[in-house]
Formats: sequence, structure tokens, C-alpha cells
Amino acid sequence: MTGGDSNIMHGGVKFYRGSAAAARSYVEADHSRADDYYLAEGSGVAEHYAVTVGVDGVRTERCPDLDGASYERWVAGYDVTTGQAKGRLRDDDHTLRFVEVVVNGPQTWSLAAALHADIADAYEDAQTRAAGEIISWVAQHATTRVGPRGRQVQVPVEKIEAAIVRHYTSRAGDPHRHLHLQINARVFARGGWRGIHSVGVVDSIEALNGIGHAAVMCDPRFRAALAARGYTLDDAGEVNELTAYAGRFSQRASQIGRNIDRYEAEWRADNPGAEPGPKLCRTWDRRSWADARPDKVVPADGADLVRRWHDELHDLGF
Repeated sequence: MTGGDSNIMHGGVKFYRGSAAAARSYVEADHSRADDYYLAEGSGVAEHYAVTVGVDGVRTERCPDLDGASYERWVAGYDVTTGQAKGRLRDDDHTLRFVEVVVNGPQTWSLAAALHADIADAYEDAQTRAAGEIISWVAQHATTRVGPRGRQVQVPVEKIEAAIVRHYTSRAGDPHRHLHLQINARVFARGGWRGIHSVGVVDSIEALNGIGHAAVMCDPRFRAALAARGYTLDDAGEVNELTAYAGRFSQRASQIGRNIDRYEAEWRADNPGAEPGPKLCRTWDRRSWADARPDKVVPADGADLVRRWHDELHDLGF
């Protein structure tokens, strides 16, 4: 559930089944990593949206951001304001909690954003609009089942909720802007909350991939921001002027990621059934950084992290 893929929408849709507490642990652990350098103190872990489909079209409402506790309630299927259950909830390890789509792009885009604040703003807006397009499409096409067992029929949903977890870095602390867009499995239709028809979502994977890709690739402000700085794109969307440097960043990030995975696997073997907390994840990150970059000091804040990226690009010959 963590991290992001190297190409826009690559990997399609993921279905999260498991405990709400574990989902919260993942999100909070990610926010304790390098992303922490970007987050203002007290920021929520996820943005929260409610989308209603009616005769007048689709209406999207930005709700208050979710903190750790409210995010856990949201994943579990409860109204975060009233605390009431959204219909009859199952409580087992196989319960579908949410459907997740990762919105991201080539690392050269994130490198360009790390170098130029105007490109960063345009890229972030493009990703946000892509997420909005996907949420709207799902709201208009998702279905649920109503009726007694054996005589159920599928009906369109009338309301869905979504959360966006925004990341700026990879687990290794390298520039990698991406969104985790999560559609809650509890949807409203015919006067009550029900479970989303997941098979229908699977059938929509190609559509979701195409919407997300087109929304970012064709975003006029993002393309204009890149062009204004003298950057050009190849047919795959890579920034030509940064392609040669992305691989070096990725190699280092992969090494750090493998170290972190090894530390986590060893810890889980000694602590079956437990989930690592943010403090422990931060310790693994710092240890892995030190192992992979023995001559580099772990950055202390966002400005330090960005300077580090600039220095590394300069060292690589940019």
C-alpha cells in the first residue's frame, strides 16, 4: 500500500483488505519518513472528499482532513463526524476496506519539481486534478447490490467517499511526488450504505489508468511550466534533459529500499502479528540512509533535503 510506481498509473488498482488499524499504521509510518520534512506540524494524514451523484450531475465536497484516528474510523466504515456505522459492517481480515489507485509519474518529473518551485506547484495541481477526475468517474460508474439474497440487482451508487494520501518522496528520501487515492468500500444507494461492487471496479481498471494518465500528461499548466524552464518531453513523457540522472537516483533509492525491507522483515519475524510504529520506521530509514550514503548526513528539514537533491544532481553533472 505504500510507495509508488515509476510510471503514471502503472500497476492499476489495488484492493485493501484487512484491519483499519493496520491501514492507519502504514499511513502514519509513511508520514514519519522523509515526507515529514514537507508536512506542517499538525497536518492531517489524508485529504477527505465526499462525492454525490444526482440529477444535476456530480458534486464533490472537500471535507476536513483526516488525522490518524479519524482516518482509521473512515477505513473501518464509520462516519468520521457522527461515529455511526455506514450500514452493516463486517469485521474480519478479508473485508474490503478501500480501493486504491496510485497517481504518479516518471521520476524526471519529480526531479524537475525539486529544482523549480513553479514546476512543483503545477505538477501537484495536475496530480490533484487527475485524482478528481478519477473520483468523479468512479462515482458515476460504480454500482452496488440491493435486494434479498438470490434476488439481488445492481444499482448505481449515489454517494462515495475518497481519501488522498499525498507523498513527496520515496521511502529512500528521493524526490518522488505521488498520490494514493483511496475509494472507501462503503457507498450510499437506495437509502442506505452498502458495499461497492468490486468486480465492476476491476472491469474499469483500463478506464481509470487512461483517465489518470491523460489528466496529468495533457495538463496545460504543467506542460507550460516545463516548457518555460526549457524542458522537453519524449514520447513516453520523460523529461529529456533529466533522463540521464534519474537512473542514478533510482539506483540509490533501490538500495535503501532493500535495506529497509530487510530490517522490517527481520523485525516482523521476531514480532509476529505486530505493526511497527512511526518511531521504529524512522529508525530504519536513518539506519538505511547511513548504510547507503555513509558520507552524507541525514537531512534535518525540507530545505536541507531539497539542497541535498540539488547537490546530488550537481555531483552527477547536471
